Amino acid sequence: MSTSTATAKVAPDHLSGAAAAAARVRQPARPPARAVRPRLRVVPTPRRSATGLALLCVGLLGAGLLMLLLLNISIGKGAYELTELRDQERELAEQRQALTEQVQELSAPQKLAEAAEELGMVPVDNPAFFDPKDGTVKGEPEVATAPPAPVKSTAPTTGEPSR
Repeated sequence: MSTSTATAKVAPDHLSGAAAAAARVRQPARPPARAVRPRLRVVPTPRRSATGLALLCVGLLGAGLLMLLLLNISIGKGAYELTELRDQERELAEQRQALTEQVQELSAPQKLAEAAEELGMVPVDNPAFFDPKDGTVKGEPEVATAPPAPVKSTAPTTGEPSR
């Protein structure tokens, strides 16, 4: 159900009753007054420039290349340090080998006997052993005596063997 709120025009006073009624009938009823609305229109989207995106891409590319350069420099420094440490390790291994050979040479029985003789030590015929666990001596200790010193001849040698 719809109700119309149209109002008829009132006839002017100078028209007679029949003419005024005809004037009222002939005029159509007006639609109700509308509120004035602003006209809507399509607003174009703002244009974004491609320079911002290009600058972002170039910046990211530059930062990536800089990181690769720094990483490469770091790896290069590490490689040089590794090479130096390997050279140092090789030198130390050679030095260790030389010292091991020297210890083995000096600990040979002949060298030990020569060094003991230079210190005035003499060999013992019957050694005794000490057991530190129970504090006992095993064997009969004897005093070692030096063998007689070889006699040096005062005669000159001529190179010919004597018979």
